[in-house]
Amino acid sequence: MTEKWVERIDAVFLPVHDLEESLAWYMDIFGFPLRWRNSRMAGLSIAPNCGFHLVKVEDYVPLKGYTPLNFVVKDVAAAREKLLERRVTVSEIREDDTPVRFDFIDPSGNAISVIRG
Repeated sequence: MTEKWVERIDAVFLPVHDLEESLAWYMDIFGFPLRWRNSRMAGLSIAPNCGFHLVKVEDYVPLKGYTPLNFVVKDVAAAREKLLERRVTVSEIREDDTPVRFDFIDPSGNAISVIRG
């Protein structure tokens, strides 16, 4: 057996069409503070040692039927209600799957899952 030598994933990079729009949206909807930014990318703070970065890709086409990452919450129903109040497109809660979850759509058309932690 090979010894594990990678400590953790440092960051997730989510492609977006418009960096300004997406950055403002994630900061407004979720309250994620800005860690850093340059002309093509921006890093948001979610938790210690968890990098969530938006990267501008002009010809980006989001994958349909695929969520590249999950946001973990304590109360899935309450999180869904918060997003609905903010006029975010969300799916129904899927309780027949593990984990219990729903998806939301960001301004670039990315589907992100919100799961019960």
